[in-house]
Amino acid sequence: GCPVQHTNNKTVYNVYSQPIDPSNNMPSSSVITNQLPAASQTEALSTDRVQSTIPKGGTDSSTWTYPSPQMFYNALVRKGKLDAENVKESDVTSVVAVHNNMNEKTWAKVMEWEDLIAGEIGGMGKSKLLKFMGKPTELSPKARL
Repeated sequence: GCPVQHTNNKTVYNVYSQPIDPSNNMPSSSVITNQLPAASQTEALSTDRVQSTIPKGGTDSSTWTYPSPQMFYNALVRKGKLDAENVKESDVTSVVAVHNNMNEKTWAKVMEWEDLIAGEIGGMGKSKLLKFMGKPTELSPKARL
């Protein structure tokens, strides 16, 4: 087939059968709905979100916004990754903080490499993250070792 992805009006779904926004591969479900407690949830979780420093592609100056602890918990439930013996609702806020910190440090490393390459090829514009692309069934090169 043609390697160019032509636009169409078809709804795109993720592996959980949820419609996604093809511009960023994120679920297009209502943010308000995603901030509601899960049915099995017993503790209230924060719905506050933190702004990242990672520039958002397709915009002039905005950055990505991290999920709230409630959104993160809902994602665990939705993906079937909530193990009641090992995942405590009271731990989710700390897990989200680690998640956010890991993303910030990873982006900083990406920028180090971008700066290194930019010097070799004569400069580039400041990089931005256009979209997230999960590949849950594929092993990373490091994991293959």
